[in-house]
Amino acid sequence: MNVLFVNNFRGRGGGEEFLRDLLPGLASRGVQVGLVCRPGTPLEAMFRGSAIEVFPIDRSGLRGITAVFRIARIIRSRGFRLVNIQRGHDIIQAWIGAVLSGERPRVMYTPQVPEFLRSRFLLRRMDAIATISRHIRDRLTLFDPALAGRTTIVYYGIDLDRFRPAAVPGGFLRSRFGLPRETRIVGTVGDLWKNQIEFLDALALLRDRCGDVRYAIVGQEADTGLVRAFKARAAALGLSDAVLWPGRLAKEDMLAFYADIDLAVSTYRNEGFGIWILEAMAMGKPVVAYNAGGIRDSLEGSPSGLLVDGGAAEMARAIGDLFQDDHRLSNMGSAAPGWVQGKYRRERMIDDYESYFRSLADA
Repeated sequence: MNVLFVNNFRGRGGGEEFLRDLLPGLASRGVQVGLVCRPGTPLEAMFRGSAIEVFPIDRSGLRGITAVFRIARIIRSRGFRLVNIQRGHDIIQAWIGAVLSGERPRVMYTPQVPEFLRSRFLLRRMDAIATISRHIRDRLTLFDPALAGRTTIVYYGIDLDRFRPAAVPGGFLRSRFGLPRETRIVGTVGDLWKNQIEFLDALALLRDRCGDVRYAIVGQEADTGLVRAFKARAAALGLSDAVLWPGRLAKEDMLAFYADIDLAVSTYRNEGFGIWILEAMAMGKPVVAYNAGGIRDSLEGSPSGLLVDGGAAEMARAIGDLFQDDHRLSNMGSAAPGWVQGKYRRERMIDDYESYFRSLADA
């Protein structure tokens, strides 16, 4: 079996981390894997010199027109039977390239976020769609009920050899920001478009109830409108010194970040899935999130997660109750790695995708 993945994203986000874990696993099982990406991107560097055959194609300007013919030649020359499109803006070129190849490969789409391509015509050109959560599946099939029969959920999985509580000692955040041991740290991951500003109201209530609680954000602190609005709100609430900005972190530093926080929190109600939530739980951290979006898939029924209905007051109450019950907080953290091990291992994800791809290729 051979599969051509198409992802022309310029940066590196959750979808690219997903490919980093999935593609080598498929290749190790004898699947011939190709990847079309932009030249000079993190994806090209990630797989250069690996078992993944990389096809750098520039799709800017007039080169976007010739890109479809290059994709067609790749499909035809390598005999790819399945084309997996990772992002909505790649659908037109990849689909036309598949048609022009004359090979009639099966074409599928894997939307990573709820803001998928809203074209019924193009979506119906896909032989199959694999979503990463019920949230995305439900949004997709609400937009076009005709897609329900060809849409499947295939969940993420993470490398548990890397994310484990014993992988790194704590102390990174406390040392960097000079925090005493009794300070509680609530951590989150993502740039500020993920609604972190709402947590400031919960943080003010938490500090009134629990004392020295800090909010650590792994994300960009550059001077943008969202960052300015966040900092203005923090200043108005008297919380400027309560917000920690470790910045964007490398994977190795993320382990130290997870080791140092007491609890992970998400206030984003439109998350596609939230792979960082799995990482935090694998590192033994409880998670509190709003009862909305794709995060529900990983937290519903979990002994290590709480889903909160309501807003800042309800969020603050849920976290405050945990901070005032060390036994419960500890038990949730202890249960978290086992929960991820049972449901969200990288090996399980590779198994599921291999079976899914083979079923499509054989159909």
